[in-house]
Amino acid sequence: MITDSHPTFSMSKYPAIRVAILLGFGIGVGNNLDATLWLVSVILLAVIAIRSWLDRKNRIWLRAEVTRLTTLLFLFSIVLVGTFLINFSKSSKVSEIEKVLEVSAWEQVEINAVVENEWRNSAGKQRADITVIQTFISEIKAQQSFKARLLLNNPENIQPGDTITFSATLIPVGEKRNPYQFDYKKYLLDQEIRIQVRLDSLISTTINSDKANWYWWRAHALRLIEYNFSADTAPIAKALLLGYKQDLEGETRKAFARSGLSHIMAVSGLHVGFIVAPFWIIIPFFWTNKQGRLIGLILLGIILFCYSGLTGFSTSVMRASIMAVLFTFGKLYNKAPNSINLTGVAAIIVLVIDPLQLFEIGFQLSFSAVLVILLVLPVVQRALPYWLRVRWYAVPLMTIIVSFIVQLGLYPLQVYYFGEVSLIGPFANALFVPLLGLTVPLSLLCVLISSAFPILGFWLNIPSDFFLRIMNEFVLYSSGQSWVWTHMDLQSLLLFPLWISAMLVIACWRMPKLKWKWLILSLLLVSVVKLESIFNELKPKDLVVTVFDVGQGDASLIETPNGKTVLIDTGVWNPGYNSGESVILPHLKAKGIDKLDAVILSHPHSDHIGGIVSLLNTVEVEVIYNSGYEYDSGLYRRYIENASKEKVKVEQVKSGEYLEIDPSVLFLVLGPEPISFGGDPNEHSVVVNLIHGSTEFLFTGDAGKEQEERLIKNYGEFLDIDFLKVGHHGSRTSSGEGFLNYVTPEIAVTSLGEQNRFGHPHYEAVSRLMETGSELYFTSRDKALVFKSDGRNIQRVEWDK
Repeated sequence: MITDSHPTFSMSKYPAIRVAILLGFGIGVGNNLDATLWLVSVILLAVIAIRSWLDRKNRIWLRAEVTRLTTLLFLFSIVLVGTFLINFSKSSKVSEIEKVLEVSAWEQVEINAVVENEWRNSAGKQRADITVIQTFISEIKAQQSFKARLLLNNPENIQPGDTITFSATLIPVGEKRNPYQFDYKKYLLDQEIRIQVRLDSLISTTINSDKANWYWWRAHALRLIEYNFSADTAPIAKALLLGYKQDLEGETRKAFARSGLSHIMAVSGLHVGFIVAPFWIIIPFFWTNKQGRLIGLILLGIILFCYSGLTGFSTSVMRASIMAVLFTFGKLYNKAPNSINLTGVAAIIVLVIDPLQLFEIGFQLSFSAVLVILLVLPVVQRALPYWLRVRWYAVPLMTIIVSFIVQLGLYPLQVYYFGEVSLIGPFANALFVPLLGLTVPLSLLCVLISSAFPILGFWLNIPSDFFLRIMNEFVLYSSGQSWVWTHMDLQSLLLFPLWISAMLVIACWRMPKLKWKWLILSLLLVSVVKLESIFNELKPKDLVVTVFDVGQGDASLIETPNGKTVLIDTGVWNPGYNSGESVILPHLKAKGIDKLDAVILSHPHSDHIGGIVSLLNTVEVEVIYNSGYEYDSGLYRRYIENASKEKVKVEQVKSGEYLEIDPSVLFLVLGPEPISFGGDPNEHSVVVNLIHGSTEFLFTGDAGKEQEERLIKNYGEFLDIDFLKVGHHGSRTSSGEGFLNYVTPEIAVTSLGEQNRFGHPHYEAVSRLMETGSELYFTSRDKALVFKSDGRNIQRVEWDK
């Protein structure tokens, strides 16, 4: 590892860091600025021309203010270069045929393409990423190349590297439909995928047999890993050695994250370091003469290029390889004191090649980790007694220290992106990372040997397989313990500058003037964060109602002014999907909600209780209120069993009761009646009237005509409300004219799925709702809906703007 022996923080010593910061700032501005490429180009050329003219003239004038102005113009031009790069990148990556296909949803196409990756999702469905070579749509034949996602309903024998011709249907890429839901469209865009197709018929397959193609070598390496490792460890080995994570189950990934070892499953700087480490041992043989240094760099470049090819030229490996070559250059040419500056050079190269990398979590984590190590670790090392650094346990101790420093330095990013922090990460890393330094090179060597001598490679790989088995058992066991990880919530974005200044206080510990400046800034930021927290506490709290978009189902979250949380229904369940995991839990996690004070299940149909089992297994639930209607379904039985297992109270509610949840609001139960009316669970829905100040919300579950008539009979004029959660997804039998004449809502929200098989919302129900003059919202059209009430008025919150 290259560290600075006497770090100082004069920006003149680290010009690449300054340029990287300005370039990154320009990319960030350009990404959010609605400016055309030509306009940015004109401004950039104008600034460069003005600066050049001033620079020439100032050779005669020799005026200090002109020198300062030219310097500012130079720095501004770097920002403009970043803006130009991001605009150029966005404009150049979309082919004309992609633009046509994006507006041709559900059309038939014929495609000739190369398979990049193939895997099965959590529901067992086969998926593939392809590079399209040729496209036929209507009368259009396009030879333009682009990436696409291929969906297969029935399994096909296709492998990475195969060339396939098939007919397909263009499937629109779903937008983010809930505030904190996984953004599938952005996820695909980050991989430069804009088009998604569903395979209708596979016309032909040409198996890849070209050994000059990296696809063949990658597929061959993956097969050798399967041969060398057991069924339990092969998916981990594929991720560990080649970054192939498609075979890893979701629970395994979560387990590694909670154990603080998720970084070893993403091939990046750590793995490149394992490969470069043996090369560094022989560096002294190269640096004695100029030719030797050049040969050393070329050999390293070849090694890293080959490894990048085996990993599919993943962005993280390419980024780590650039940094490895630059650091090795620093070692060979005695540039170690400028290791911080070399990090800036690596960032500039990466951003110039692909400015969108700035917004990738991998870029942010890797460069932040390197800078934290280079700035903070030398200070910590000097603070350790000499005797501690030479003992036999120095290596594991330093591993713990490095892991702790990195985890501490990356804390804001970890909380912002993941909302969880591993408490045993430093110790798990000290236990396994040093051994991985032997396992990774040995396993890769065994893969190479197995290509010629399979039996020998298998036997030599037995220690690596045993090690991965032990590590996997440790991870699965430890992640199941609640104390090994904790949920964290990013209370303020000011935590980022606060954390940066705090890290720089440590980095400048031996430089009193700078240390005190950064310490004063840190204390000021702490004061601002605290004042912001106090202001938020004193500010009057609103009632917030979120109607989730869960497709053809129902789920609404109520957050009361005193911080209580109530969930009314839990969405849809079907094989491979439930709204609890996909929609509700991400929302709760993002908002720092780890307890539901009450869950109200209107009735036991799967489109209303679909997520309850996942919720019971993940968050604390104080009590479940239901209609008391016993239903014969496996999902209903599992929810009752899990509630009993988790010791969650399940209480039946009836008309006329009220729920004691928060004294600032009133939950009145208007249905069902204490007596039985027929056998339809919909007509036994729990109906809740939520009152906050002078505003009232009515949630009716799947109540139909019969229950609406009973509500009119029992409550009449008291049904006059402001917000109606429309019953039964807008079916013809709900929202009757008589009922609407009593409730007279100002806002009516219908939860339903787009193009659902029931034909909801029915035009008769919509017509009746329109006659009330209400503001009508439909989750199928408007996505999730968020409303807030201050006790006097109800306002819609535009969460997706």
